[in-house]
Amino acid sequence: MTKKRRNDLLELLKEARQPLNGQFLAEQFHVTRQIIVQDIALLRADGAPIISTNRGYVYKESNVPAHFHRLFKLKHKADDIEAELLTIVDNGGRVQNIMIEHPVYGEIQTYLKLTCRRDVQQFLQQITESDFRALSELTNGIHYHLIEADSPQDLDYIEEALATLGFLQE
Repeated sequence: MTKKRRNDLLELLKEARQPLNGQFLAEQFHVTRQIIVQDIALLRADGAPIISTNRGYVYKESNVPAHFHRLFKLKHKADDIEAELLTIVDNGGRVQNIMIEHPVYGEIQTYLKLTCRRDVQQFLQQITESDFRALSELTNGIHYHLIEADSPQDLDYIEEALATLGFLQE
């Protein structure tokens, strides 16, 4: 029964047009959500390209992309970091990284993974509690963020809001 459930689960994920959450899957198979989590882990271990999103599980090769990404080129002062990051997360974005193009070292990046206001506040707290210097200081404030969102429309909202603040560069 367990192997059949996992095969059926995999087929259901492949055919889904939207992410399927653990509770829904548990109800479909009359098991607990924890059993679904374990089944997903085993399917992944067998090589199934299943990803977890904040809205549920997605079979990576399905016709529905899990997320959309856009690279934004920005410029602002260190004092504007909070406004920039909150603008992104408040408009449905998730800040994946920060990157600069250094004239000597080339591309330098670090992952941020800021997904909500709480993440931004924790990041800002780290800034205030350390001897922080923005990576973008090396390039006169110019930097890039890879932003992830659930739809292209969310990315458009983010772009518009960043342009309104005067942070967006062409």
